[in-house]
Amino acid sequence: MNAKIVMISLSLAALAACASVEPKPCTAEWVDYKTEKVLNKFASNNRGMINDLRRLQGKDGEVDPFVAIQLASKTKQIQKFADTFQTIVVPELEMAIDQCGNEKLVPAFTEFLRGEGVGEETLEWVAPLIDLMQDMREADNSSPRRL
Repeated sequence: MNAKIVMISLSLAALAACASVEPKPCTAEWVDYKTEKVLNKFASNNRGMINDLRRLQGKDGEVDPFVAIQLASKTKQIQKFADTFQTIVVPELEMAIDQCGNEKLVPAFTEFLRGEGVGEETLEWVAPLIDLMQDMREADNSSPRRL
């Protein structure tokens, strides 16, 4: 009986090792693996905001004005969400791709959201808002500080 348990344990350990093996670097499978790994972590850490964005577009495809008002009150959270993507996710993906030379991978925030099930109407609504917040932050960072 103990021998069976040992054999099963060894078999499961071998399967787990195979499942966690990273594909050969710089292959299409490796790029997909790295991208999926980074984006899944980001999605997991930001599930609440992603769900809020999903709710923005109703089943009829139209933007729900009540949800839009709720989201408009969350501008700081939306800005943090977009900033986190730009400052953590994009550099992680670029660093992985830099290992392979001149190949380019430019992950688009909207493509990520689209893949998470956020509708087109929502993307059209939220993209200008994120652009505006980015412009405002850049203007704040470039203006001289007054004491």
